[in-house]
Amino acid sequence: MKINFIFFVFLFCLTICSHNVKTENHQPNIIPQHELMTPHASPFIPIEFTATGLSNFFENIYNKYGYGQEFLPNNFSHMIQFLEYGKNTKQKGAYLKSVVKLFGNKLKSASYVNSYAFIDLLEIFPTLTKHYFVIPTTSILEQNKKIINNILYKNFLSRFTVFKQDPKAFFNDISENVLKTLNKQSNMTDKHVNVEHLKQAVIRFLELGIGKLIWSPQEHENIWELFYSTAKHIETFATSNIVNDLDDMDDLFWSLIHRFCFFIELAGQQLPVEFYTNFRTKLASSDLLMFNIKEQEKSIKTKELHLVHTLFEGEAKSRAYKNGIIL
Repeated sequence: MKINFIFFVFLFCLTICSHNVKTENHQPNIIPQHELMTPHASPFIPIEFTATGLSNFFENIYNKYGYGQEFLPNNFSHMIQFLEYGKNTKQKGAYLKSVVKLFGNKLKSASYVNSYAFIDLLEIFPTLTKHYFVIPTTSILEQNKKIINNILYKNFLSRFTVFKQDPKAFFNDISENVLKTLNKQSNMTDKHVNVEHLKQAVIRFLELGIGKLIWSPQEHENIWELFYSTAKHIETFATSNIVNDLDDMDDLFWSLIHRFCFFIELAGQQLPVEFYTNFRTKLASSDLLMFNIKEQEKSIKTKELHLVHTLFEGEAKSRAYKNGIIL
């Protein structure tokens, strides 16, 4: 990860959290030694997916102080390892939902998400998870129809004599057979997470991560590429059938726009004037899907216009700051 993020993150956290600092009877927050990660439980050692290995990960890394606030927002390698394991072992949708929940809940404790780290996750996430979202070629009704047909065919073929002797008993037996078989099939289906529910779980995680993104003013020459790459990687979630609802995609793009505009409002004066000129030029010639999605109403300001207005305001602050004026 980029070292220059440290300084900006420090300022960012001071800005967001300063209202929580009490000046009266302030006591230092002493972290118990057992809450800290130890050298023997380095977060950079690959996870061993055994009962012992997972227990070690949760007890000595995941549960430790600072994992959600400091490590995870800068490094999603553990989540990626869980996703890789799920793909390699052909896990069901319930597994993916549990992984997203596991790291999503921990990420809620973070005050920011490193844009470099988030792109690393976005880049590989669809490849590791798109198989969870494959729609079955046959519907449940069609599957049930096939089951009933097979039961009827086999029973008439093997028990036709019983049918002729006692039709009522014959059909009672078939009805019981059909009910038991369909009930068993239903229980098996219930164990698998509904694809639509799984999509919503992923969307909530993406919203959470996007809503905490930060970029480094000290690396202003990289900010456009980071913003562009984030938007393009979000688009791949649509082509992978993970987020295929246009409204959901629009919501994610609006979250990215608002978060980036918040960053400009917060750190805009630290960015040089040429940053704004270059950003607007590249923005105008970009091929981003987010700017081609129509807004809910014609009178609503578009995402592109909203972003451009914020860039002009940031440039004004930058020029004023350069001349010794604080707006």
